[in-house]
Amino acid sequence: MPAATAASSTSATLSTLLRTGAPAKEIEAYLDGLSAAARVAEVLGITGSGVKRLYEAVKGAPTVSIEEFLPKSHRGTLIYEGRNSLVAFSRFQKRFTRLESGEVIGYNHQTMSFVTGPGYFQVREASGEGEHGSEIYFDYTAPAPPRAPEGWPAYAPNESGLSRLVYAHMKDYCRRVARGVVVGKAYKKGVDQNAYFTLSLP
Repeated sequence: MPAATAASSTSATLSTLLRTGAPAKEIEAYLDGLSAAARVAEVLGITGSGVKRLYEAVKGAPTVSIEEFLPKSHRGTLIYEGRNSLVAFSRFQKRFTRLESGEVIGYNHQTMSFVTGPGYFQVREASGEGEHGSEIYFDYTAPAPPRAPEGWPAYAPNESGLSRLVYAHMKDYCRRVARGVVVGKAYKKGVDQNAYFTLSLP
């Protein structure tokens, strides 16, 4: 490998790839070449407008299936580390599990949960229709689970109290970035909220 190429590859970071307008395949290959811990650190290192830049960079990415997101072989809760594009309180986790019915649900675990509520949602396959037809999505308008999974917070309606300001009428559409990494964008009643987030599997 030529010296210049070697230097370029060893100095690459997700931040520099985004800043230089690297294509989705290059971003994917870079992240897939890292350990899980390093991959999480790189993705969490993207903040603010960088999260939006990542979402736009992977437009047209292959669809993420629910099975890829939460394998049927997994038992219990699967935790993804998250970062949103907000200035403050940008770190969170989304925690997922599969119900006996086969449905995959999740909630938001973060420092302000005592104010906003857990924000329960259902994970739905890509609809095949419209602008986000190829994107898996988190549906905060879904009905409540029959009961909260063991170890999870009690269900609270997304349309009540302060939860209404954060989660009511919301759907998050997600694009695949790399193995165990997605980037999403929030909509409420179909209206773009200019709010983005990443999820990375440790």
